[in-house]
Amino acid sequence: MQETTIIPVPEFTFVLHGANGDLAKRKIIPALAHLAQVGYFPNQSVIILAMREPMSPSDFLQQVAHFLMREGNAEAALALPALLPMLKTMVLNLGEANAQAILNAELKSMPMPIVHYAALPSAQFLPLIDLLPKGSTANHLRLVLEKPMGHDGYTCSQIESAIAAKFDESQIYRIDHYLGKQAVQNLLALRLGNLIFEPLLNRNHVAYVELSVLEDLGVEGRAGFYEQTGALRDMVQSHLLQLLAIVAMEPPISLDAEHLRDEKLKVLRALKVPTIEAFPDLILGQYGDGFHHGNPVPGYCAEPRVSPHSTTETFVAMRTEIQTWRWAGVPFLLRTGKRLNTRHSEIVIQFHDVPRPLFEPVLDSNTRLWQGNRLIIQLQPHDKLELQLLAKMPGERERLKPVSLDLDFFEAWRIPVRDAYERLLTDILRGRLGLFLRNDEVAAQWAFVDALRAQLNAESTSIPSAEKNQHPLHAYAAGSAGPEAAAVMAARYGANWN
Repeated sequence: MQETTIIPVPEFTFVLHGANGDLAKRKIIPALAHLAQVGYFPNQSVIILAMREPMSPSDFLQQVAHFLMREGNAEAALALPALLPMLKTMVLNLGEANAQAILNAELKSMPMPIVHYAALPSAQFLPLIDLLPKGSTANHLRLVLEKPMGHDGYTCSQIESAIAAKFDESQIYRIDHYLGKQAVQNLLALRLGNLIFEPLLNRNHVAYVELSVLEDLGVEGRAGFYEQTGALRDMVQSHLLQLLAIVAMEPPISLDAEHLRDEKLKVLRALKVPTIEAFPDLILGQYGDGFHHGNPVPGYCAEPRVSPHSTTETFVAMRTEIQTWRWAGVPFLLRTGKRLNTRHSEIVIQFHDVPRPLFEPVLDSNTRLWQGNRLIIQLQPHDKLELQLLAKMPGERERLKPVSLDLDFFEAWRIPVRDAYERLLTDILRGRLGLFLRNDEVAAQWAFVDALRAQLNAESTSIPSAEKNQHPLHAYAAGSAGPEAAAVMAARYGANWN
């Protein structure tokens, strides 16, 4: 197997705030380690881990290695020693009076640009922003912010106001790691580089579009965060709406970051907010007791640090529509959830059937539905493309059955597909903004989610207090496919979840 040509990034200083957190250990540090291991980082580069308690670089890497081994990621643990020559640790408590002096002293004479990566809860963004120097440029300072940006549109606007008072938009990298996935980038290439697909992606040819981000794990020790967030804020507001925007956007005039973001923004602003009526277009659920790979697991309300009466949603399914000429009337079906029967993320574009079928269809053995032509973009567990065509079955009868043309990106190129965080980190260090969100995109996403939550809150005021803990959640067993109500909603629009 051949490695791709390595083009090292320019020298840098990388400050990881929240280095002891789950996200840093699970994703960011392994990505940095692998990039260092294969030769992306110049020797002069410095990586600083900002933590609350003192710890030597070698002790910290040992702690991360134990964490990764418990997670079953031995390969990532083996790459960690590559970080040691450029690694420093520092104690930094954002709320303390001397924090700015400590940070300034640590960064004095360090290589530029200085990248501050906030792997922190959004409530700590403002204290961090307060510490950073005003009037810098993208060549001097870059700020990376993890989702979610705030708790709602209002708190997001507070963070954005603080950013705008100190920085230029060119310095801000709002990260959504799904945009770093190879399959998402290939979705752009599929649409914009192949004439056979782009003319078909409109209301005349597409029956519906499904976007699914499904997880088989539960909250995994993140209940404190999840109780304040839920699936709407955690997944719909970020990953799903960004995927939808890329699928549905008009071709930009170039691949320049601003042109790409302009087209995504138009889609986000054209979204129709699902209604909550007798036949709702929004389904919320919460997992109960069940099984994960054959082992019994507790329901959400029995998880540590979760209230036994919690009404936090762990599942969302909805139908929305993009109110533009290209997509008017086409159902966009979004679905995400925890503790489901699979870990799977994909985009399914279902095309209309031929106007006058001449062949006898063979129904899908599981759904008993006719599937026809589909384009499936799989994001996890593997990056794949599948085009579902119809072919005549062997025999005398004129019967059609779907057959698939599969493209596995690893098999196609015979080179390793880079982790999403690795791609995003190198783009940050090279100063490329195309795979990151602009402030008005984030505001449009919050406006959509806030409108949904406003409907839910308005409806709950008419419900007797004794029933509020059960409404509007649909219970589903851990290890199942989710609430049956989600399948019923999809079926109203002639769809079935893939």
